[in-house]
Amino acid sequence: MPYYKFDESRPIEVYFNLHRKEFSIRQDGLVVQHLSYLDMQDVTFHVQPAGNAKVRKEMRKNVHAYVKGKVACDHRQLDLTKLGEITYNPYKYKSFVWKENEEPVSKAEYISLDADWRVDANNRKAVMTGYKKNY
Repeated sequence: MPYYKFDESRPIEVYFNLHRKEFSIRQDGLVVQHLSYLDMQDVTFHVQPAGNAKVRKEMRKNVHAYVKGKVACDHRQLDLTKLGEITYNPYKYKSFVWKENEEPVSKAEYISLDADWRVDANNRKAVMTGYKKNY
């Protein structure tokens, strides 16, 4: 697949690609890149309700959840006590949640996306670490 140059100053949408086992980067409706790791800032979390319902009904995953934001260009010093893992399981949740307490999360100042392959390169999973700010 040819990759397209995307404008890092404009928002992108990112979702975990279950077939490639890495993140698909979408801009202007086109998948422009696939990455194993990405830092983002000013992020909002999106779950399309109809897609979530379809997953639950058919017991088969589809692309219906993504994060939207900008590529993180400034790596500011973050208060490490405010970092937490964010997850989304369409069979269990209707939104992205903080893993530690299962509270819904709709925004984050900063997130780090990692297609975690440390255990088994053929069985990657998405790991999302977010910076908690009072929203």
